[in-house]
Amino acid sequence: MAERETSRYIDEQAADWIARLDRGPLSQDESQALDAWLSGDPRRRGALLRADALSLMSESACALGPQFEPRQ
Repeated sequence: MAERETSRYIDEQAADWIARLDRGPLSQDESQALDAWLSGDPRRRGALLRADALSLMSESACALGPQFEPRQ
């Protein structure tokens, strides 16, 4: 029986996929690999969505500039 992937490992793989997607369109082979990865474990789709949201939030924070200081 294969070992179940940890959530941390899945999150790391999802972050890698988001980085690949951010660089530009995936090749056909990469798209197939992503589809295969997503179909392998139901937790992966959620991890990919969380990684994508985090990436978008990071981009938004960078757009505010280094002088931005949020109120607490």
